[in-house]
Amino acid sequence: MAATIMPNLRLHVRKPMDMASADFSQSEETFFCSICLEVFTEPVSTPCGHNYCKGCITSYWASRDFSQCPLCNEPFHTAPELRVNTEFKDMLKLFNRMKVAGDDGSPPAGPGEVPCDICHGMKHKAVKSCLVCLTSYCNAHLKPHHTVQVLKWHELINPVETLEDRVCRKHNKVIEFFCRKDQSRVCFVCLRDDHVMHDAISLEEEFKERKIKLKCAKRQVQHNLNEKCHMVLRIQNSMMEGRQEVETTKAGTVEAFAALVASIRTKKVKLIELLEEKQAAAEQKAKALIRQLWLEIAEDRQTSIKLEELSKTEDDFQLLQRLPSSTSNTKDCFTDPQSLLQVETVRSAVAKIEETLNTHMENIIKEVNLADNEETFEELQIENVFDDELGKIQEQYAIKVTLDPDTAHPSLIVSEDMKQVRDGGSKRNIPSSPKRFESVHFVLGNEGFSSGKFYYEVSLKGQTGWEVGVVRESINRKGFNWSLSPENGCWTLGLYWGRCQANTNPPVLLPLIKDLQKVGVFVDFDEGLVSFYDVDTRAQIYSFTGCFLTGRESFLSKILAFAVKDTAKVYPLFRPCAETESPPLQIAPVGCTKGK
Repeated sequence: MAATIMPNLRLHVRKPMDMASADFSQSEETFFCSICLEVFTEPVSTPCGHNYCKGCITSYWASRDFSQCPLCNEPFHTAPELRVNTEFKDMLKLFNRMKVAGDDGSPPAGPGEVPCDICHGMKHKAVKSCLVCLTSYCNAHLKPHHTVQVLKWHELINPVETLEDRVCRKHNKVIEFFCRKDQSRVCFVCLRDDHVMHDAISLEEEFKERKIKLKCAKRQVQHNLNEKCHMVLRIQNSMMEGRQEVETTKAGTVEAFAALVASIRTKKVKLIELLEEKQAAAEQKAKALIRQLWLEIAEDRQTSIKLEELSKTEDDFQLLQRLPSSTSNTKDCFTDPQSLLQVETVRSAVAKIEETLNTHMENIIKEVNLADNEETFEELQIENVFDDELGKIQEQYAIKVTLDPDTAHPSLIVSEDMKQVRDGGSKRNIPSSPKRFESVHFVLGNEGFSSGKFYYEVSLKGQTGWEVGVVRESINRKGFNWSLSPENGCWTLGLYWGRCQANTNPPVLLPLIKDLQKVGVFVDFDEGLVSFYDVDTRAQIYSFTGCFLTGRESFLSKILAFAVKDTAKVYPLFRPCAETESPPLQIAPVGCTKGK
């Protein structure tokens, strides 16, 4: 009966010992209390001769209607008087001193290692953790689990620090199974009560599969790491080559412009020298002409004097003999010199050269800018490859969604593959269903969700009005007195009369997404998040936060949000364009276009 009442009790009888016969080479279980399984604290003896911690045996008897020895089951009419076993207490002190001295040879726990929970003072390194005792043991303190029969069935694992995480908090049982549907760890009671119809496997099997996935993930990460390192080397080499090319171009540019400046200076000097030579020659000629004119002026003056004298003589015969001859007229051979070069001619030539140079330089600068824009585009592509949130969501959480024809409004026509829906314009004569929408032209997905994360995409080609998102299963399907708001269990995005809006309370108008062809819907129950993405541009359109709680739930349910999430399902929702000539609204296959 004692074994049934306390499964951790050691069922063996201890014999009284004296100090002379003490042999500390024997099993250390002698110094462990059979109730708490730890080294004795204030050891006392019962009339039948067994030793216990004073607090342990007192609590043991206080929890029962009668008193008896936990080991030999000897009954006591009244709780007996407990006495200290002096000899045993002295042996216990000696044992504790030897333990503190490290007589067991166990190494002390180092940084990052799990320490023994039983050791006092210096903690030794734990070698095993017990899932039943929820305690980690060193070599010395683990021996009872190998020698005591009642402890041998305990499950031992490699030492871990968070043993409490291995026990179900709801049922206080060891977690032994993994529910694949809810992606949660459960005990056998949870499996029996809440997950009986779910796909569940043992933790060991899940561990094996996770380890395989971990290896695959490590290989993939290593592959990505190698590719990124290779890309970093390529970028670094490209930077070095680009720097070298720029330096070469700069040197060539400086050389070309220096040659151009030198050529212009040479032409300028040559033109100036030519002008100066021409001017010097003209001045030389002019000076010679001036000297000739001065000589002629002197001769003309002599002639003028002679003529004056002749004009005064009265001897006509002398006038005939002495009349001087006419002088030369050099002035008739002189003409005003023409300008060698007009300054406007020089300015016009220089302006044409400057215009030609500017044209060529603008073309060169445009070419450099285009190359810079191409590099920027490549950098953006690299950033998209390395950091694409939508790509990760597409890879990890994409699901296959189909339409439920039993929920479709009578005007809606669902395709045979349940992937497309269009509005027929008028109600059809179809069977009534409690799930069918009768007031609004909606249709739901086939499968509902209450936990985890999922993602799907909808093609909007040709749709001039639409609505997509998720709604609670309890959404009103028959009446008109409700609105598309989170308070009513609706988290949707729609296009109405050319305006795109998030259906909050009040609605949030969004800038019209140009050429929005495909929208992605992502739901995260753990974070209470519903997000919408423009798949083509990889941009987030809008996000609802704090989702999956309604005003009708109690205050306690709002606090314990997980309880609501486990019971309330949400379904994908679709509304196609009301125009009969429009193409159908389609559920698109998800294809990861990371880095597009």
